[in-house]
Amino acid sequence: MQYDNSALTITSVGTPDPFVTVFRGRYYLTFTTGNRVEIWSSRSLIDIESSADRHVVWTPPQGTDHSADLWAPELHALHGRWYVYYAAANPAHGNKSHRMYVLGGPPASEDPCRGQWEFLGRIHAMQDHWAIDGTVFELNGELYFAYSGWPFDNQNDSDLIQQLFIVKLSDPTSAASPATVISTPQLEWEITREGNGTDHGINEGPQFLRSPDGGVAWQGLVFSCGGSWTHEYKMGLLKYAGGDPLDPASWRKGEEPLVQTRRHGAGPYGPGHGSFITLGDQVVAIYHATDSPTDGWDNRRARAQRVAFTRDGPYMGRSLGLDMQKYDGGLVKRMKLRLGMSGKSKAEAASEKNLRMLLGSC
Repeated sequence: MQYDNSALTITSVGTPDPFVTVFRGRYYLTFTTGNRVEIWSSRSLIDIESSADRHVVWTPPQGTDHSADLWAPELHALHGRWYVYYAAANPAHGNKSHRMYVLGGPPASEDPCRGQWEFLGRIHAMQDHWAIDGTVFELNGELYFAYSGWPFDNQNDSDLIQQLFIVKLSDPTSAASPATVISTPQLEWEITREGNGTDHGINEGPQFLRSPDGGVAWQGLVFSCGGSWTHEYKMGLLKYAGGDPLDPASWRKGEEPLVQTRRHGAGPYGPGHGSFITLGDQVVAIYHATDSPTDGWDNRRARAQRVAFTRDGPYMGRSLGLDMQKYDGGLVKRMKLRLGMSGKSKAEAASEKNLRMLLGSC
């Protein structure tokens, strides 16, 4: 069967770093707002923007060391309770003060938007260094926490290198091991070159992904790389190959990106930093991307796309968007294609319809 790489846009407003959880027939979407943690809840993901109940579950007290630039919240049900993990900074010190924080919510058997939430602080016993984009997952019966951080020996607070770290947890709020580096940006497609001699090597936004067969076919981390402010933002793979997850040798990086914008494509642009949901025997990626190659950090809207699994691992078509070099017929025709007004085959239209139906209810 040919892979269907239809990518549907599910929000019209900026929803960067979208994270979706499915619970008792409802979708729960949270994303970066900057000054609060907000969760949208709806029975339909495809029209969640118009149908959602919206709940602000946490607004930090002003002037604290965690009241600025709240990034990439994630909602997890762990050990019988709901938790939200997110990065936040001290407004007096800016980006260099970003650390990971945790909120505790109602029991995991209840609607996470209906109960009380409390601030639990940083992850206990976790090493103190710049950290963002934390995510929690279970592997071999143990809890692990993966995140993006600056190197430990970064003496000058340089933001040019971001690595992926992993920590074992003793419980949802406490580290049980030192942090280990499991990925450093070294491949050409992980590097963003500014043209002035400044290169950014960025690995961030780790998300655990497991094939629907329970991980027999593949399990590991999907991460984002390149500059998130550019159309070159993309996602790569870090396969768990077995053994101790704290051992860097247990993780193997893919040689090519999982998905990126087609070089001469019509967008969306800069696909990255999302999450994955399993619906029956299908896995769907929810990530952000922009409509224009020059949008930067603006207009990062949530998109949905199927994930297939082959003998080589997860597959999302490797590239995203129409190839404009394949189309001629003048400027008007090319602009219509860019705007999605024509150029879709009946099969493509049917694929989009099927994806819409899949995301309509869970």
